[in-house]
Amino acid sequence: MIDKNLTFIIPAAGKSSRFKSNQSKIFYKYKNKPLIMHVVEKCLEHSNKIVIVINAKNKKNLKKILSVYKKINFIYVFQNKAKGMGHAISLGLNKSKTKYTSVIWSDQIFLSLTTITKTISYFKKNNSLLCFPVSKKKLPYVYILRDIKKKFKDIVQTREGEKVVKSGESDCGFFVFKTLIVKTMLNKLIRQKKIVTKKTKEIDFLKAFKFFKKNGNIDTVKALSVKDTIGVNTVGDLIWIYFQSLSQSTMKKAV
Repeated sequence: MIDKNLTFIIPAAGKSSRFKSNQSKIFYKYKNKPLIMHVVEKCLEHSNKIVIVINAKNKKNLKKILSVYKKINFIYVFQNKAKGMGHAISLGLNKSKTKYTSVIWSDQIFLSLTTITKTISYFKKNNSLLCFPVSKKKLPYVYILRDIKKKFKDIVQTREGEKVVKSGESDCGFFVFKTLIVKTMLNKLIRQKKIVTKKTKEIDFLKAFKFFKKNGNIDTVKALSVKDTIGVNTVGDLIWIYFQSLSQSTMKKAV
């Protein structure tokens, strides 16, 4: 169902450094379709307002790929110097004119529509400031901390050298929030340099959550499955995903 009050932001300007390729990972294909198309089609189930944050180098190729969606006027915002997701999202928010905004990472091709719909519905019903789906997984790349009341407390990111745990609640690379409050707070935090990570020196979106909660509830919902958390961070991830799909296809044929 299309929501006129919702804009999607897809940050896609990263260097894809872990892919070790000159080509952005958003152009790699899964099931004969670029990764970015899988993500865009998930967004189109809920909104026709889509802002994509890219670098100038990828604009021509991306516009060509997305030209198949003839009735959608994508808004392109440029982040020519990789400064982190927080910076990319702040640029995208300058183009969001709706009451609500959703952010989805450009490689979350397995995020289910069921989880997306459930998260947006919970967010609206409970008047959350921000809401996102989680799933428990082994050795999570990112995991959340909760207080004694089981409420959201903070987010830990192992890539920043923070504590690694054997099991934890991982995010799914999808978030929905009230546009004006988050936009105002995010810009303030960027100016104050409060969300710059110690290791990568990036302006980090997830690091801002502990500040956001001072202005409203940050809620989580249970994702459909752990598969919702899978992102494509390396070529190895893509190869693994490819062989998993082959295995599942073979099993279906056998049945």
